[in-house]
Amino acid sequence: MNLTGQPVRQKQVKPPKPARKALPPRSKKRLAYLSSPARQDGKRHMTAVAQLPCLVCGAWPVEVHHEGKPRSDMSVLPLCPHHHRREFGPDAYHYSPRAFYAAHGSSEALLARVTQQLRALDDDSLCAWF
Repeated sequence: MNLTGQPVRQKQVKPPKPARKALPPRSKKRLAYLSSPARQDGKRHMTAVAQLPCLVCGAWPVEVHHEGKPRSDMSVLPLCPHHHRREFGPDAYHYSPRAFYAAHGSSEALLARVTQQLRALDDDSLCAWF
């Protein structure tokens, strides 16, 4: 009996949860891509884009946003979390892509700005050597 005079109840034992399924193995096609020169070029390009400031506000650090369909590691934009993630509201890309493009330009124009910034970055780094 407990302090209120009622019988003590035993905690019911729940049945164990079933084991989770294992992740599916990667396909041969996916493994071939991951080790391909195209993937290595894409990783280098995304690393270079990650060094740029946000296209919208100039803030840093940035998140690399894949642009276009099909997705390619060569068509990415540097966006700060405020302009990338949905939870930051109407200025963010993932909140409303249509409103984002209306405010900041088309996808092609944004990708052209990234290319221009990368060229300027390459020119600056070459000038540092001389």
